[in-house]
Amino acid sequence: MARAYLALEWPLALGHRYRPKQGCTCGRSTTCAVPGAHPVLGAGRLDEASVSEALESSPGAGLIALTERFDAVLVPRQIGMAAMVLLDRKKPVTCLITAPDTYALLVMPSTGRYAAVDPAVMVCTGEDGWIALPPSRGVRWDTPPWIEGTAEPRGLIHGDEIRHALADCFTSVKAGAVR
Repeated sequence: MARAYLALEWPLALGHRYRPKQGCTCGRSTTCAVPGAHPVLGAGRLDEASVSEALESSPGAGLIALTERFDAVLVPRQIGMAAMVLLDRKKPVTCLITAPDTYALLVMPSTGRYAAVDPAVMVCTGEDGWIALPPSRGVRWDTPPWIEGTAEPRGLIHGDEIRHALADCFTSVKAGAVR
């Protein structure tokens, strides 16, 4: 998968490793909120020549994308599921399930702020932002960044295009309409 991300021109870095029964290698092994799915500080960027070796030499390591080529709009699971149903009717949105309780909708760079319709929305953006990618522990694609069955990239949408769907979903959840 790492080569597919590089083909999308996503800047990649190595994440911490997850060790069964020992937890994350970050030093907060038993209290780490995202074991094995966050960047190693000071780790360099991976390229075509180094990515395979880096992953092979660190079994269980996370694969991290820096949010320079997209923004990641993080929403609670219930909101993400409902929003994906609404958004898929119009245009599929690249979406990761990053934890049992979080969805990450990927939108065009520097546009995630338009989707911040509620204090529960977090936006990862720019060269200081990051998101864990599969095969990181606990991360999987709902809608991958390529058109399934091809290597063709799925176009990212503007953050404003998901704004109304997210707002509707937050309103419905607060009213108790979405379960």
